Amino acid sequence: MTPEELSAINKQFDQASPQDVLEWAIKTYSPDVAITSSFGAQSAAILHMAVQIDPKMRVRVVDTGFLFPETHAFIKKLTDLLELNLEVFTTKMDVEAFKKEHANVPIEDPSYCCGDYKVEATQRALADLKCWIAGIRRTQASTRQQTPFVDVLDSGLVKVAPLADWTDRDIYNYMKEHDLPFHPLWEQGYTSIGCYPCTQKPLDPNDPRSGRWAGQSKTECGIHDIGKKTKPKD
Repeated sequence: MTPEELSAINKQFDQASPQDVLEWAIKTYSPDVAITSSFGAQSAAILHMAVQIDPKMRVRVVDTGFLFPETHAFIKKLTDLLELNLEVFTTKMDVEAFKKEHANVPIEDPSYCCGDYKVEATQRALADLKCWIAGIRRTQASTRQQTPFVDVLDSGLVKVAPLADWTDRDIYNYMKEHDLPFHPLWEQGYTSIGCYPCTQKPLDPNDPRSGRWAGQSKTECGIHDIGKKTKPKD
């Protein structure tokens, strides 16, 4: 895809629905396409959309070894409800040994599990694909405000974000319309749910991700930097 073609497809999708974007991605890149999911608070929406288009859509999740028990339960619930074609990628860590070795390491440190383990497992989950569908949205964080519908990574992998321009209200309305379940921790006030050492209820009611790595400068785990060019240092 040339830069001109990429610009044109993104402009076209400004007026499209998430289902239109999903259908384009699936039809264009099948069978070498999959959707990754964290099975977080509102993950059911995009998974539901995807299986309406392709019931055999490949869905991939990374199990870091630090997922909440509620997340494991939610994965099973959605897999059964939507009959997901789910593939689980585990990290290479020994969780108990990791806990001991990193007992005094702050969670924003690069040696913590995000950088050394979660990103590596995600890279394996993407290795055989031509197209990666992700559920990220521009309103989720300042680091995501420029998220395009379609991007081409350095590796040539096409990354598609069908929900890029959707708000929390759009997601909520879709979930209610289709009677889809929220993550069990949603009802307890968790609005962004990752691994349990790094997740708490939001500190800022206006920032749903403020409960992730709370009090730290870290705002992303790193998986959405996969394939992006490193900015040169000044």
